[in-house]
Amino acid sequence: MLQTLIKKISICFVSLLIIVTCTSCKADTAYNVEDYLNDLAIKSGLSDENNTDKNINALKDWKLIVDEEVDLDKKLDYDLLCKSLGRLLDYDDDYIEHFKKEGLIDNKKNQDSIVSIEDGKELIDKIVEKINNKEFENEYNYKYKENVKDEQDDLKVGDIILEDNVYKVITKITEDGYLSSDATFEEVFSDFEISDSFEIDFNEAQIFPYYEDENIYVNNNYNLLASNNHVFNTDGFRVSYSISGSGLNVHVSKNVNGLNVYGDLSVHNIKPTIKWTYKEDDLKNCYFKVDFNTTEKLGVSDGKYGNYYLDFKDLDSSSFVSLLKSMVNPMSDKVEASIPICKIKTPIPNIPTANITLDVLIKIYVSGKIELAFYNNHQVGFETKNGSIRFINNHKNNFDSIIKASGKSALGLNIGLEAVKMTLADVELDSGIKAEVSSTMHLYDDDGNSSAQKSEISYSALDEISKDNENVKVCGDVSLYWLMDLTINTAQSKMSKLGFSKTYHILDDDNQIFGNLHHIENGHFVEKCSRKSKSNIKTMESVSSNKIVLDSYAEVLKTNETYQIIIKSLPENYNQNQITYYSPNSSIALVDSNGLIKAIAPGSVQIVVSSNDQKYKAYVNILVSTG
Repeated sequence: MLQTLIKKISICFVSLLIIVTCTSCKADTAYNVEDYLNDLAIKSGLSDENNTDKNINALKDWKLIVDEEVDLDKKLDYDLLCKSLGRLLDYDDDYIEHFKKEGLIDNKKNQDSIVSIEDGKELIDKIVEKINNKEFENEYNYKYKENVKDEQDDLKVGDIILEDNVYKVITKITEDGYLSSDATFEEVFSDFEISDSFEIDFNEAQIFPYYEDENIYVNNNYNLLASNNHVFNTDGFRVSYSISGSGLNVHVSKNVNGLNVYGDLSVHNIKPTIKWTYKEDDLKNCYFKVDFNTTEKLGVSDGKYGNYYLDFKDLDSSSFVSLLKSMVNPMSDKVEASIPICKIKTPIPNIPTANITLDVLIKIYVSGKIELAFYNNHQVGFETKNGSIRFINNHKNNFDSIIKASGKSALGLNIGLEAVKMTLADVELDSGIKAEVSSTMHLYDDDGNSSAQKSEISYSALDEISKDNENVKVCGDVSLYWLMDLTINTAQSKMSKLGFSKTYHILDDDNQIFGNLHHIENGHFVEKCSRKSKSNIKTMESVSSNKIVLDSYAEVLKTNETYQIIIKSLPENYNQNQITYYSPNSSIALVDSNGLIKAIAPGSVQIVVSSNDQKYKAYVNILVSTG
């Protein structure tokens, strides 16, 4: 009897302990109000730092919260969650019901229900994505100032006229006529309300080249660009660019020591979203966002360093190093350039004097043999409300590479909203990638023992000139970074003068693509160095790439043109029969089971090359031009 009672008490105690433990675990997953408000301010673009006081003030300025609703020591409930996010969406009331109807929260939740961290963060992400993907119908309404004249009769100083499609303000009346200067936006309009969401049609664009000697050149041998190309030369670079309906394609190339340095860069599918409300010399709420894609490929064509330098084949390791040091300067093959390409202006449909402008700059740096290919989706801009601003700054990056040396490439863009020759708002982005490769020589003596020595000479050069020398083996360490400088509203814009601007600099250890240094031997990535002992050196054939390596990662095709995906190497224990190909948008490009791509219609798509088990993937970025 006593044993039975003890057993029952034990069961009750264990059950109570489980209940308490589970309740405690559940409470630990609850979202704290302070953490939620910080996350909301940062993710929505109202702030960029984890400062609670600053973030709360930003949320108040945007009228997402009020003082009496906020208790930082409490757990977050669905009342505050739905109110703050509902106001972000401009809902009037019944916030929680709106979210239930849209299926964003469970119908069983009530205002007092506690929000878990996972559910709260997920809902923030969904709402921010929704407000960052706003679209507007094409609407416009504007009023001129009283001194804007339709005719040039009875003019007086201060009147504004339209002359050669440019607004002019009369500065002096003379016997022969008048003197004038360009009018400002504020002098022309008293009210200016526009809204629109549209993809830029570059067939309507005006091109303003930066080089007077630019000419039109038909390139029959180079299919990357449309046949009607603009061409110019600067600092030894041959630059050609063409414009199709969906965007701009640029090719730059230069011969250095017998090696061909090249860059293929494009910006396409540019979609501005605009809402601009200007009344009686006062800028009201506005929205300016630009979605666009960039594709960049940077490389140095294969060459033979041995053709230009001495024969290192039979030198012992010490002689090899001595001779190499004397050749550091002659072996330099670094190329660096910053090349402005052109300025493009496209009209906004149905809105007089308003244009979208695109200013393009190419930045390139390479050393040795390298191939980098990357495809980026960008969404940048801002929204103002109640005299406050929130920033939109989203980027999705896809990358693949074959690296033997250092390189850096960036496509510099300024995309602006212009009216009456004034830049109302703009975004300026240098987006690209930076690869750094450090080189190490392993020098062997007669007994096969090695000593390591760092070198400033590029890995590719060392690898080439030492490949037949049994006393020297070369390896490298690769580090890859995203390169991004973004300014929302530069100094030339009206918004910047009103205090609405922001600059982001992204190039640090936190943005490494691989996360850590990766070791490279024979042009392949390996888990660790095999050069320390001569008997353990791996041959090129035995080195696993640990990835699907393609011949090319970015191609520009014309409609109905085809391209065959070529696989250069596969991860260990995989063969060609275990590889599949997939096109996420077959209306732009198709791909068959053998990797043959066919261009269908203008646009961009990323073809997926993957192993059957989905463990390994590579991507071919296809831009179908209209040329």
